[in-house]
Amino acid sequence: VELARKLVLTGAVLLIPEERAFVRLVVATLICSCYVALVGATQPFKRVEDDALAVASSLVLLLFFLGANWTTIYLGIEERYPNAEAAAALFGFNNLNAVVDSMIVLVAIVFPIAIAGSIFAVRNVAKVPTIRLVSSNQEPELTLALGLTWHLFNSHIWSTGQDAAAVIKNELQHLLPGIKIFLDVDDLDNIGALEEYISRSQTILFFLSKGYFGSHNCLREVRASLDQKKPLVLVQEGNLEKGGTLAALRAECPGHLREAIFDKGWSLTTWHRIEAFQLVSLKVITEALLLCSPAYEDETALPLYVPGEAQREHLGFLQPVVLWVSPSNSGAVYLVNELKSKFAADTLTVVVEDEAPTQESRKPTHMLLYLNANTWSGERGVRLAEQVKQARADKLTIVMAHENDPTRNGCAFDCMFQTTPQELIADGLYKSLARSCFPGRHHPVSLALLAKDLGATPARSGSVASVSRLSASIAEHGSRLFLKISRRSSATATTAGDGSGGEATVSVDSVEPGCLGGGGAGACLTSAAALTADATAEAPWP
Repeated sequence: VELARKLVLTGAVLLIPEERAFVRLVVATLICSCYVALVGATQPFKRVEDDALAVASSLVLLLFFLGANWTTIYLGIEERYPNAEAAAALFGFNNLNAVVDSMIVLVAIVFPIAIAGSIFAVRNVAKVPTIRLVSSNQEPELTLALGLTWHLFNSHIWSTGQDAAAVIKNELQHLLPGIKIFLDVDDLDNIGALEEYISRSQTILFFLSKGYFGSHNCLREVRASLDQKKPLVLVQEGNLEKGGTLAALRAECPGHLREAIFDKGWSLTTWHRIEAFQLVSLKVITEALLLCSPAYEDETALPLYVPGEAQREHLGFLQPVVLWVSPSNSGAVYLVNELKSKFAADTLTVVVEDEAPTQESRKPTHMLLYLNANTWSGERGVRLAEQVKQARADKLTIVMAHENDPTRNGCAFDCMFQTTPQELIADGLYKSLARSCFPGRHHPVSLALLAKDLGATPARSGSVASVSRLSASIAEHGSRLFLKISRRSSATATTAGDGSGGEATVSVDSVEPGCLGGGGAGACLTSAAALTADATAEAPWP
């Protein structure tokens, strides 16, 4: 469409006879009007700033053609009624230069407004929570190999995985507009055609929950995926009641399938019920399916992010925070050191002492209670219980972190009700939620949420800074484009040469009456606007 527009504006309109120059302008104006509407409606570019600048530049071009129409009509009236001052009475201008200057002023007003609107649109789009490529800040390109229907096949067992499978599909459709995901409740027409559905899918997701490998139909999907050498992504149910440990799931899998599923290095993530952690798993799934698509098959990794996600927020402590950590709390010092290294701030002070400091400058604002399998065991657990009781009596805010990593003595939260002193439970210790600490890719999210519990707030985020840089880039390129147009149009009207590719410039004031009478002015201004179209079409985008 862009090429056709350029060919028409810079060449095809010249097929209209020169004596009908005004018709050239009308055709060019109609084409520009349709193009502005088409670009605004379809948004054909991958980057929103390109769409915005395309609309802005096309709008400016349309204004130039409208100005050329006014100029042609003005010259025609002056030629027909040379002494009647009819043109001045109709347009309100005493000479042609005033018409041209007014057009340039109008463009000078409209173009900054269009740029401001473009920047506003970019800012709004940058806040939309969709998955983006870290390398370009753009949404990834979703492609399918020839003959395939779905980007992802969601294999799960109804009894323990149906709710999570539905959430995964719904969330991915919001985060990746245009993705096609097979889910049995939406897309299954024939249970006997499972193998065919697998063959028409690009990537297969195994949602590993309790009973998955005991389901006949799930095993059909597994065998079909392996027989057809489909790329896999494994999602483990994080709820132990519905899923169990990875070792238990592996033991449930038929022996001849274990190596192909668990030992081939397929992407593996754990599905949790908290949204911030779900985003991490959804990015793992997305990266796996993208790396199997034609657009990214040569890539080995695709770092992704979602605007506003917890681990990308630049958190800081606006108010001084003094965090008391008991040396009797097993593992707490290690966790707080991670917090300090992740969110280094002069306003965060950590005090590791057996008793809460009483000095005013070191008086704690929070106490960290780190919960794992060893928290309440032995003499240290007894001492910690006394410290927690005293902290609650002193109305000190207690921030709890529940460890889920088995390598750090993590355990299910239910264990806390069996090991915690009953006096603390009866006093309502666990009425407040404990922040879950998960390992692997989910761990940075755990730290960010824990920091927020301690009072950290988002500072100027990287995404906002990125949008600011983008806005500056749009403004810079827009100014450059406007100056380029102004230089070509303010003092002279440019006309195409003899058809050999050369150019000639003719002063408006020195145009001979014969040229005007033969429609030359219209032809000259048509060519000027056509060259402007070529310039705007080839202007560099940020």
